[in-house]
Amino acid sequence: MKEFTYYPGCALFTKARNLDQCARMSAELLGVKLREMPTWNCCGAIFSTVGDDLAAQVGPIRNLALASSQGDSLVTLCAACFNVLKRSQAWITKSGNETTRDRFLKFIDEEKFNPDLKVLHYLEVMKNGVGFDAIKTKVKKSLAGLKVGSYYGCLMVRPEAEMQFDAVDNPMMMDNLMAALGAAPVYFPFKTECCGGYLLVNSQEACLKCAADIIGSLNASGAEAVVTTCPLCQYNIDSQQRILAERSAGFRKLPVFYFTQLLALALGIEGDVLNLDGHYVDPKPLLKVKGLLS
Repeated sequence: MKEFTYYPGCALFTKARNLDQCARMSAELLGVKLREMPTWNCCGAIFSTVGDDLAAQVGPIRNLALASSQGDSLVTLCAACFNVLKRSQAWITKSGNETTRDRFLKFIDEEKFNPDLKVLHYLEVMKNGVGFDAIKTKVKKSLAGLKVGSYYGCLMVRPEAEMQFDAVDNPMMMDNLMAALGAAPVYFPFKTECCGGYLLVNSQEACLKCAADIIGSLNASGAEAVVTTCPLCQYNIDSQQRILAERSAGFRKLPVFYFTQLLALALGIEGDVLNLDGHYVDPKPLLKVKGLLS
């Protein structure tokens, strides 16, 4: 069994528990052990682009230093955590930042830091560590007939030079995983557009506009469901559909899944771990129609 050091992040212990639990159980079935990093802390959720805002970098760099003593790679699942950790790794290992890195290590009382530590997303482990062809052989409940749009949002692919995750305009890693599970991936032009993010706190109308554009693009492309890997994206797109439906009688709601929920479902995992009751747009009727739920 392949082992990876795993950073879950804060949201995956609260609102997005099913994103985390489905991922862990699925990984075990696919021969991957996610070894949770001890004493991890919040990554900060947003990468600070202010050059002298060193306090904002303490959290993610401490996580990177801790991971350096655990192995040569660090796997995460939340799109925001992935963005912050990967960009922080690129920033602190940039030529000329050696003195700053030493100051950080002294401050957080850590001695070891691996400048070559690989920050990986769970999807990259599925693609390169397991292989989509191998995943096909493990499917117990094919998602055949389910038309799925993979929504990556803005944090997975941007900035392109630092993230180096997938094609910035048309990433396909999540689409290809859905295809391996038997689903029919649906292309839609808004797959890497922003959901509105934290603007929901003080400008719900801005987030409603983003959600309307994304769901409208999905509906126009014939999608029946959406998958994502970001807790904030999942919440924004899922929850805003109630208001959009109230404002427009012709609005068609779409269930918004974490991709790990459909991965777990296809691998035969059932029960509370899926948390299908935790959605604003109930996904169970669609899954029953497709023969995926009894």
